[in-house]
Amino acid sequence: MAAPGGLVEFREHVLEWQRRVEEILDRLEPSAPRQLSTASPANAHELRVPEWPAVPARIRACLGRSTADAACDHADPATGDIARLEFQEEYAEWRIVRDREGRPARFELTTELGDYWELFAGYEPDRALELISEFAGVGNVEPAAIFGDAPAADPQTRKRQFRMTMLGGDSGERAPGPYNNGLAAITCLSRSDNTLAALIKLVTASVRPMLVHDPASGELRFPSGSEAISRLPSGAAQDCRNSDPVVVERIVRLATEGRLIRFDNPIGIYIVGVQHDQLLTPDDEPVPAEWFRRWRGVDAEDAGDGLARHQRMEFEVSPEEGFTLADLRSRRTGRPIRWGAEIAELVQLGVYVRVSGMDAIPVEPALLPPWRFRPCAERSDCAKVRERAGRLEEATVHHEN
Repeated sequence: MAAPGGLVEFREHVLEWQRRVEEILDRLEPSAPRQLSTASPANAHELRVPEWPAVPARIRACLGRSTADAACDHADPATGDIARLEFQEEYAEWRIVRDREGRPARFELTTELGDYWELFAGYEPDRALELISEFAGVGNVEPAAIFGDAPAADPQTRKRQFRMTMLGGDSGERAPGPYNNGLAAITCLSRSDNTLAALIKLVTASVRPMLVHDPASGELRFPSGSEAISRLPSGAAQDCRNSDPVVVERIVRLATEGRLIRFDNPIGIYIVGVQHDQLLTPDDEPVPAEWFRRWRGVDAEDAGDGLARHQRMEFEVSPEEGFTLADLRSRRTGRPIRWGAEIAELVQLGVYVRVSGMDAIPVEPALLPPWRFRPCAERSDCAKVRERAGRLEEATVHHEN
């Protein structure tokens, strides 16, 4: 199993990453369907890419667009982008760097898994420090800022130190340090549900043949993502997101078609596109695609299968242009850019899976009854979202006073 993005910086220690992936798969193996457990590069090689926007759909549904976008960028001078841990839940996390007037000047987004970075920092600490320094735009990051006051000599202890300092500990009991909380940089995903285990569970749990009897037409059809999620094990997927319903709907359909399904190698979350033409310059010209720098992966021409696998995106306007990111206008709203979510909604993410042809394995789809859809804004979890947003707002007012 290659490292995410096809990166080779892990060198011989890439076996540690392979073990991490296999450990998670082994925990799910007792319940893994035959369509997953019998798939291999020899019998499942067709590419499928469920895609979704990086902006958190559920937060917008609960709070409304303008309030949600402001909430997703909420930052504290002491602890950084605290709203990132609260709301950026689509397997992507970002930060906005602002100028002295508080206007957005730079957008950075990552889909790099914390699982990878924990191992990478443990076994290749010098290279990890070099990269974090580049993310932060500084000459040198001190090891203590990444590994704690006394960086250890052995990889296992360094991994634990990195997890505590950069990922908030084993259960997210503390805020990440400045090089992963947006104050100085954003290095990798930090939410507890933006993890390798969450991604693997989401896909594997969705390998379930299902059909719905449509009362209107009297015919059988494939279920929507929301319908299928209601039948998955608890915690495997969350409805009302952009990511989970799309992934579940696509995987369930593939399973129902009798296809063998497996993760692509390397497993990861990749940036598959950006709608750059939805941003307009002060002259009403679309922003060029090359203003978005994609990296931390391989370009299409360097990949053996011709597939680009990028996990980081950075966007800013060159000083030579005579204007800044804050002077760009969203084609969708007609207003100047204020929040990171307005750029995140233009970024398309995807997970690569490989499948066989149809009817490769006999399946017996579960027949689901008709399902009554409830708008996301009316569901009980919206109350929790509104409560968290209110707490952040109160904390801001208290800090300013």
